Amino acid sequence: MQLKRLVAATDDSEEGRTAMRVAALLALQGGAELTVLTVAEQVAGGGMWQKSLEHLRQVVSRELGSLAERPAALNLAASVGVPGIEICRYAETNGADLIVIGRKPRSPTQRLLLGDTADSVARRSRVPCLFVLAGRTQLRRVCVALDGTERGLSVLLAAADFTRAIGGRLRAITVEPPQADGKAAHGVLTSRTTRLVQAMDEFCRSDPETMNLWEEPAAGVHGSPLVVRHGGIVEQILREVESAKCDVLVVGYHRGGPAGVIEAGSVARRLAHEAPCAVLTIPL
Repeated sequence: MQLKRLVAATDDSEEGRTAMRVAALLALQGGAELTVLTVAEQVAGGGMWQKSLEHLRQVVSRELGSLAERPAALNLAASVGVPGIEICRYAETNGADLIVIGRKPRSPTQRLLLGDTADSVARRSRVPCLFVLAGRTQLRRVCVALDGTERGLSVLLAAADFTRAIGGRLRAITVEPPQADGKAAHGVLTSRTTRLVQAMDEFCRSDPETMNLWEEPAAGVHGSPLVVRHGGIVEQILREVESAKCDVLVVGYHRGGPAGVIEAGSVARRLAHEAPCAVLTIPL
């Protein structure tokens, strides 16, 4: 995962403005090219593209004016259409490495009828997406959730790249489901988790510098930096994020599927809406 071309999708909300600031800080840190994108819905009368671009110039000037410096390569772009579609289209067409977008906290009742832009982008995007909360610009402690699958290991690689790029610290978690009797077999690892521990060990040996990324290498099992929890997957991951005061949760995200009931959706989809921190989704 590279961070050379960033797209910040913004609007007039505080979440949108935070996305712009976070993307600008990331671009400054890594010398990346940043495009700030706004999408307006088509209305009668036309002229929305020019109006949106002019408004965006004013917003960028105001919001990024407080920074010590702006990214050297800063572009502005406007589009007209459905935001969840146009944001993904722009990022993929222009070879973006990361989309940064705001995420609004929603109650369980609101999530039952969720159809917002963040959810739409996460389901469509072939580009990794960083969803940020209003006013939360610090990105330091990163937690990656792993499921032990071969494809899921690509999430670990992406999380390590991202953590290295921001100069942060990384922790990894996997969750063992309860046994048939509802009790957790603490201290006893399933074959899946055993393979995951071995894969992480190989990953660390292949690149010794990776060991410098881990926040607490001794916190895991069998000398591995992997933390193993037992119980409900979503609940345990969120508990780890809160107890470790993580700034970013990294999850693998399967593309596709309609907007709708989050509680009945995938683990990643629930985490993307319930995590109390920024969420980085890696398309699978």
